[in-house]
Amino acid sequence: MLKLALVGLGASGLFCLEELAGQNVEVHVFDVGPTYNKRYPCPIDQGKLEVCPPKACSYCAPGQSAGSWNDFKVILSASPVIGGRLYDLVGEKVLQEHLDKLKRLILEHAPVNIPVVKPNQDDLDWIKQRATFAGMTYHYQELLHCGSDNAPAINTSILNQIVEKGPNIIFHWDTKVVSVARRQEKFAVISDSYRKPGAEQEELFDFCIMSVGRGGANWLTQQEFYKSLDISPGQVDIGVRVETSCYFTEEVDKRFYEPKLYYLTRRSNDVVRNFCSNPKGFVTPENHREYVLVNGHSKMYEKSENNNFAVLVSKTFTRPFKNPQQYSQHIAKVTNMLAGGGPLIQRLGDLRSGRRTKTLVNNLIKPSLEAECGDISLAYPHRILEGIVEYLDALDKICPGVAGESTLLYAPEVKSYPDSIVVSKNMETNIPNLYIIGDSSSWTRGVGQAATSGMLAGQGVGFKLKDLGPLEKKSLQPVNTKQESASNAIPVEVTINNAS
Repeated sequence: MLKLALVGLGASGLFCLEELAGQNVEVHVFDVGPTYNKRYPCPIDQGKLEVCPPKACSYCAPGQSAGSWNDFKVILSASPVIGGRLYDLVGEKVLQEHLDKLKRLILEHAPVNIPVVKPNQDDLDWIKQRATFAGMTYHYQELLHCGSDNAPAINTSILNQIVEKGPNIIFHWDTKVVSVARRQEKFAVISDSYRKPGAEQEELFDFCIMSVGRGGANWLTQQEFYKSLDISPGQVDIGVRVETSCYFTEEVDKRFYEPKLYYLTRRSNDVVRNFCSNPKGFVTPENHREYVLVNGHSKMYEKSENNNFAVLVSKTFTRPFKNPQQYSQHIAKVTNMLAGGGPLIQRLGDLRSGRRTKTLVNNLIKPSLEAECGDISLAYPHRILEGIVEYLDALDKICPGVAGESTLLYAPEVKSYPDSIVVSKNMETNIPNLYIIGDSSSWTRGVGQAATSGMLAGQGVGFKLKDLGPLEKKSLQPVNTKQESASNAIPVEVTINNAS
């Protein structure tokens, strides 16, 4: 039987696996995280910790800070602008068909009824008029917001179904892939224990699917095969997490939950956009071991009095610069250095005045995350901050109060992507049988299109298996599942034995 390595089990990897389950190929899944039943809610949210541990915990470790675990917001509209670039790759019809399939799968496995947020014509007229007056562009979307508290149950249920359908799948949990290299027509995957390294193993595979997410973008560039890919310089998004009163944004929140509003800066013509809005949500740290970012999430049941969202400035570099990921990570590390190792927080009024925030006592907006007060302008380029302030001033015309002095800015919030990799419509690179999916491909920027890219790759492998004709069956060790009582709002849990 042919063998396939799937590296990473975020949204793209999980829905790729759903397509591969039951196929006549031996699938080995490598993921740095533990089994799903050991993935728990954020300990800071639970009140067990006040700050992140020195190393990333299982909530925000690589592979588990994916969008399908943190907030789980899915854009359901086939858009040429929002959520990625698959619209350009496969077309509107194919993209919408896969997004519809994704919606059905998520709703089938959801433990509660999750409504689809879809604006009506009155709401569209309302936002288009106000966006035009503000000098912004609104992009239509339908949205499915599952919430961080429902994410474990949904992911676990989907994986359970995959396990039942796929005796051809072997899982390697708590396993880090050290490197992937070509050996003639095969791929050599060297792996090791993530938490207790020291026992590296090498195995050869006929197919390799890389699903390492934004967090693995820099790692991807260091692999032996990378220099043989057909690529062009990629994009980075550099910005802040904005936290303001939910009363300032409630008119927009009740109509759209998360409107996609784009803005072009006056002097630099940079694209600035909002991302990951969390009405009545919480700001959270995201520990990447070498640096700590900020993110945001919201829950189905627990609410705050704030709204938080990212404001990001998109930058695409040209030659001779070739390291956009390192550029964004450098900004993150400098920000952490100023904050003593964690996130930095500043009042918008202080940023405008060119002074450091020293205290948030008596500030109108109460922070949902404890962070070090400081001056973001000491770490961020002036051009980036200028674009962020311009964006908030424009947004204030739609949501009065958002650009007030008490609004809080958290840094660093950066999204780094790999270089733009040329792929086929099934996400196969110019290297035969090597697929790169999800945000690590540079083609997606959210759960919806990331999951779609995984489906496309799984289908592409299926097409090749059919062309090869019947293969010799190989007896695999069955994957064991165990149903246990739920805790932390996880109705179904799965324990999967490692196999080598």
